[in-house]
Amino acid sequence: MAVLMFDFDGTLADSLGAIVAITNRLAPEFGYRPTAPEDLAALKHLPPRQVIWQSQISVLKIPALLRRVRRELRQHMAEVPLCAGLHPVLRDLCQHHTLCILTSNAPENVRPFLAAHGLTDCFGEITGGGTLFGKARLMRRVLADQGWDPSGVIYVGDEVRDIEAAHTVGMPVVAVTWGFNSRELLASAHPTWLVDHPDELRAIATRIAPAQG
Repeated sequence: MAVLMFDFDGTLADSLGAIVAITNRLAPEFGYRPTAPEDLAALKHLPPRQVIWQSQISVLKIPALLRRVRRELRQHMAEVPLCAGLHPVLRDLCQHHTLCILTSNAPENVRPFLAAHGLTDCFGEITGGGTLFGKARLMRRVLADQGWDPSGVIYVGDEVRDIEAAHTVGMPVVAVTWGFNSRELLASAHPTWLVDHPDELRAIATRIAPAQG
């Protein structure tokens, strides 16, 4: 039985539209450039630090912005779609493996989303919050708390920062191409696996040794 640790936004939740709408509404208050619809495709090819640089937001304002976005998202999470093709795969995986979530979003936003899509019973641990680039720290905390060997835990994410965090703690990582970053950018970060459809997660889960002896 492997452990699969999922990112949330862009990997499970198709929340990009909601996030862009919120961040565009907050742009005047926080002093950065809003994202035009025609800019989204180009942003998928940029690493996160370059996206931040192009937005012209002060790095000092990012923590406060993240808190506001998480808070405003809370009102909409039950309406956010599940990424296409995931429901039957997650229902199957949770029968044979341990599934958990580690996200930069807030756990209070994840739970109503899972309930809305009938997936609450599929996931155990839900860890969230922290800084935009603080996933490695959260990963280490969860691994220590659960007594999991990182080589037996697969992280599943849709951004370069997910791959980098997993590499930092020694976890194999699946990069999914249906989220925020482009396939080409994800490949450049050298994930353990690069997948284009949720069905591919089933076979990958069987290749990992149990996280606990």
